[in-house]
Amino acid sequence: MIEIQVNGERQQFQSGTTIQDVLDHFGIEAKRMAVEHNETVVKRSEWASTYVRPDDRLELLEFVGGG
Repeated sequence: MIEIQVNGERQQFQSGTTIQDVLDHFGIEAKRMAVEHNETVVKRSEWASTYVRPDDRLELLEFVGGG
């Protein structure tokens, strides 16, 4: 098991977990999401191939429209 921060909260995941796995774990759809991994925005096309490591920080940001 590894421990990472997701939106400021400590979470545990299996080694070999990708960003896409984290989103799936929380039931988050990718349509209007941005993911920041250790202060760098990750392209959606790279979520399934970007692995999280111990003490990584993820910020999951949802875009909300408004007027």
